[in-house]
Amino acid sequence: MGSEQTSSKQEQPMRVILPDLYNEVTKNLEDHHNIHKYDIQAQAIKEASGYEAIIYFGDSYAHKKSQYFSNEAIENTNHEIIEFIEKVGDACKEVMIADYFKMMRPK
Repeated sequence: MGSEQTSSKQEQPMRVILPDLYNEVTKNLEDHHNIHKYDIQAQAIKEASGYEAIIYFGDSYAHKKSQYFSNEAIENTNHEIIEFIEKVGDACKEVMIADYFKMMRPK
C-alpha cells in the first residue's frame, strides 16, 4: 500500500501525461519569452482532482516554479494557467540572464 501512495505522487514528464498542457506551455514560452522547450523541464504530479505542474529551469535546472491546476482548468486552459506561464517565463528569463553573465565573467 505504501508503494502505491508513493508512486502516485511521483513526478512524470508533462509531455507524456498532459501533452496539450505541455504544448501550451512550451508554445507560449517560446512565442512570448523566447524560451525554448529545451531550456526547461516540465513535470507533473497527478493529484485527486487535478495536477501539480512543475517547471524546472536555469543552470542544471536548479530553479523551479510549480502550481496546482484542476482538471477543468487544464481542459479549458483558463487564466490561471496563462498567469503561471507568464510567471515562469519572467523568472526563467531573469535566471537565464544571470546565468549568462556568470558564465561570461572573467576568472
